[in-house]
Order: sequence, then structure tokens, then C-alpha cells
Amino acid sequence: MYNKYGWQFYHWHIEPSSKCSLRCPRCPRTELPNTPWLQKELSLEQFQNAFTPDFISEYVQRFTMCGDVGDSIYCKDYLKIVDYIKQIKPTCHVYTITNGSYKTKSWWEEFARISNEYDTINFSVDGYDQASNDLYRVNNNFKSIMDGMWIMGHESSAFVNWACIYFSFNQDHTNTIVNLARQNGCDSIQWTKSTKFNSKYDGAYGISDPLEPRPEFVSKTDRYERHIQKIKNRIQNIDQYMTTNLQKYLHTKPVNGIIPLCKVGNRGMYLNAEGTIHPCSWTSFPYTTMSYGDKVSVYKESFFEKYRHILNINNGSTLEEVLNHDLWQKFFNGMETDTWVECSLKCRSSVVDKDYAVGYETN
Repeated sequence: MYNKYGWQFYHWHIEPSSKCSLRCPRCPRTELPNTPWLQKELSLEQFQNAFTPDFISEYVQRFTMCGDVGDSIYCKDYLKIVDYIKQIKPTCHVYTITNGSYKTKSWWEEFARISNEYDTINFSVDGYDQASNDLYRVNNNFKSIMDGMWIMGHESSAFVNWACIYFSFNQDHTNTIVNLARQNGCDSIQWTKSTKFNSKYDGAYGISDPLEPRPEFVSKTDRYERHIQKIKNRIQNIDQYMTTNLQKYLHTKPVNGIIPLCKVGNRGMYLNAEGTIHPCSWTSFPYTTMSYGDKVSVYKESFFEKYRHILNINNGSTLEEVLNHDLWQKFFNGMETDTWVECSLKCRSSVVDKDYAVGYETN
């Protein structure tokens, strides 16, 4: 497909649903309760119209299923969408990120049947029982999470990862979490040192931050620090595009102080549950304001808020028409001449190393 802006189509980041049953305290949907598109989802028909069999076959190597404010598995057509992808291209990597709550065993059994060894499911779980997980994953259902994790770990060939953020309540219970992951058939645990604590945000979360762990479990950089602990001696089927991302990163020169990951490929072009296309998920965050240095971005005046009804697959435009719209040139001109605040925050060259660019530990 011809595209004058040189987009890399092999990795797409999809928000199947902006719905979520949880109320995590530092999630945008909790911090911004008036966000206008909290209850949207993509239907199978919308997905099929956007991603035709020919497009998936020729271009797509990976779909990352994760939203800004929603959880993929709460899309009512989610299993149908995954099945549609796998029927067209069994080797396509479907990477599902979810909190895992409230689905039945039969739902997970169907997901296990559809998935194969090219897929990954990432369970975002920070506790080791109902009470501890509810301290951050508020309103979770721990039993349903463990049921789903066990089924995917024992009855599917997908790669199963437990993703855990360090908090005050779990920092001394890592062995318990490792044992649970092993029992449930997980392939790995991704330990994350977060930045969203008082020590990084100068008192943003109250006089004292009850969730903040000891300093050794807080990121020392301006972004999350992640480490993968293997449970099984198994490798994800990610070499093809991981290698592509790494090579592109090594040949990408900083532009106006940033290394744009939308050009490298790790982030993937982003389609949200409303049907709007963004260069990455970060540019769709509906924060009231964002600032970097002396620059301030007001969301209601931002590029994608202003044009979200034009760069949208639900307005009668095809995916190809949206991707080739002249508005993208305006976006790239802004990146190269007066870097967008979102790009400065997330993709400035001082924080983009090879692991960050690729999305995995490359060592």
C-alpha cells in the first residue's frame, strides 16, 4: 500500500475497548473521570473494515492490544477479533495486555483455543491475593484472574507473562508472586519500577504516598525500568520485528532532540476505541495539560483533539485514506520544527536507549 509518510505498518497498537472494571488510582480514567470516550469499543465489523485480510497478510506482524484507559478483554467482540486475525495469519503476534478480572473459565478456554505459540498474554497483577491486589488494582477479582492465568498457562501455547509493578505492599512478597506465577504456568514475570510516586512527582500523591516502595524499587530515570525474570526456559516468537526495530533504532538520528519511536516501530501506530488513528498511544492521552520545560500542551487545543473526527475510520474514510491524509504532514512539521510536548516527554533522545526503542531487553 502506498503511503507518502513512510509509516511502518508491521506493528499496530489497538485499543479494542475503553471500558474497564477496575479503578486503579494512577490510571488516566481515574485521574480524569470526565474523559469523553470511556465507554467505547471496536466491533468486529469495524476492525474487519479497517484491517482487511490483504492488509493483515501483507503488512502486519504484530497487534498490541492495550488501551490508554481501557482493557482489551472487555470488548465484547474481542475473541472474534483475535480469531479473525489468527485465521488470516496464524504467525501474527497478538500481544494482549489485561488485568484479567471477571472473565469466566469458558471464556479463557476459548481464548486458549484461539491463541498459538506466536501470541503473548500479559496479566497486569500487583498483588498476591485479593486484598493485596485491591490496593492498586481496585475492584479486581483475584480468583477469576488466577483461573484465567492458569488456563492460559496450562491449556494454551501462548507465552504468558505476569507483569508486576513494585509497590509498598508487594516489595517484600516477591517470592510469593514468583511461586504463584510458577503454579499458574507463567513463562516469565516482568518486574517494573514505576515513576508515579511522590519522590518523582514532588508530592502529587499527598503528604505521604502509601503506595511508594523503598527507593531501590522506584525508577531512577524519567521512565519505567523493567526487568524480565524467566520462569520457564522458553523464548517469545518476537525475533523478526524485534530485530527490525533494533536496526531502525540504530539508524535513526535524533530530530530536534528526540528519537521518534513512531518511526522506529516499537510503539506502533495507534487505533483507539473511538476509531481515531494516532502515531502512538502517548499522543492520545487526554490529560488537561502536559508540560516539558517552558512548553505547555493544552489537550483541548492539541493536534489530535482538534482533528480526531477527521483522522478516524468511523467517519466514512478507509484506513488507507486516513493514513494518507495531508494532516499528517502538519503533524510531522510540528515534530521537526517545534517538537510536540508529548514527543519531548516520551521520546527525547536522553531517555530512548535500545531496550526502550525495541520494547524488550536486548541483552
